[in-house]
This record gives sequence, structure tokens and C-alpha cells, in this order.
Amino acid sequence: MKRLRITSASLSVVCMLALTISPRALSQPGSVKNAKVLLDEAQKSQQERKRAAKQEELDRVSEDVKKGKQDAADLEQSISLVGNAVNESKSNLELLAGRKKSATQDLELLALRTEAEKLKAEGLNLLNSAHAKTLEALTKSHEELDLRTTIISAEMQKMSGSEKIGESDAKRDRTESGPSVTELRRNLAKAEGRSSLADYRVREAMDAASAKLQQAEAVAVKVEKKQAEFGLDKPNAPLKP
Repeated sequence: MKRLRITSASLSVVCMLALTISPRALSQPGSVKNAKVLLDEAQKSQQERKRAAKQEELDRVSEDVKKGKQDAADLEQSISLVGNAVNESKSNLELLAGRKKSATQDLELLALRTEAEKLKAEGLNLLNSAHAKTLEALTKSHEELDLRTTIISAEMQKMSGSEKIGESDAKRDRTESGPSVTELRRNLAKAEGRSSLADYRVREAMDAASAKLQQAEAVAVKVEKKQAEFGLDKPNAPLKP
């Protein structure tokens, strides 16, 4: 289309030149030569305009190519940056997943250790209470032994004939410095009951303490198994921050 318009313009210039030249002038050799010169200049000018248009188009295409290359380079750089960001995000996700797994394991171990320590503390408290009851039982046993000793001493005095003949039965049954043997035996029976009850309470407290400590030991075994399952070598290893 551009070429058609340029050709039409050339024809128009030639026609105008032809019309401006009179028939008389055409009959003269110099005038024909001048017309040819004008035609050559018109064609030359037309060629220069065509070259200028082509050069302008070429420059525009070159600029478009240059801009396209720059856009492609920028896009490649952007793709590289996005790719690096994606890799970094994946790495962070893997790190967070590892931390989450570690935190879950730590929480599970922490719960088991807490339970084990709680049971251990309760067991030790029961054991301490059992020791106090054992001390009380020993006191009751000493009271019982003291009464038995007193009774045996009174009976030995009685057997030695230290009591005067003709004294009343009440006086005969009494020692020189305390209650009668009958009263001592009644006190001994009461002391035996208290001692037996104290021993029972000691056994009961010891059984409770033993059961609680066994529970704590069972939970501690669970902790060790979990540590082995999680790949932790050292038992009671400190939890990760």
C-alpha cells in the first residue's frame, strides 16, 4: 500500500511537470533536457523518502527487538528470583515440619515425664507417711514391751515370796510401787491392740507407697521406650528449645 501511494505521487509530479511545459518548449532540445533533470530529481527524492521510511521502520523494529530482549532478560531474572523464593519457602516448610515433629515428640515426652515425676512425688510422700507411722508403731511396741517388762518383774517378785502372808488379795496382787498385776495385764492387752493397729497402718501405708512408686517406674519405662522410638540415645535427655 505504501508503495502504491509513492508510485501515485511520482506520477502526479511527472504529470505536473508535463503540464507546466508548453508544446513550444517541448520542441526545444534544452527544455526536454531540463524536464528529464527534474524527473530524475523527483525520482531521486522519492527514493530518498523511501529509504528514510525503511530506515525509520528498521529503527523501530530494532528498538522493538531490543526492548523485547530486555523484557525477556527481566522476565528470566524474575523467574530466577521467584524460583529461589520457592526453594527457600520449601526449605522453610521442611524446617518447620521438622520442628513441629520435634515439638510434638518433646510434648509427648514432657507429659510422660511429668506424670512419672508426679507419681514419684506422691509415692515418696506416702513413703514418708509410712515412715512416720512406723515410728509411731515402734513407740507403741516400746510401750507394750515396757508393760511386759513390768509384769514380768512383778511376777518375779511375787514368786520370790516378798509378799507378806495374810495380806488381802488386792494387796497381794499389787507391787510395792505401782498398779496390780491384773491392771498391768489389762493395760498390756490395750497396748497390744494399739501396737497391732499401728503395725497394720504401717503395712497399709507401705503398700500404698510401693504401688505408687511402681506406677512411677512403669511410666519411666514408657519414657525410655519413647526416647528409643524417637531416636534419642540418652535417657532423660534435655528437651530441645
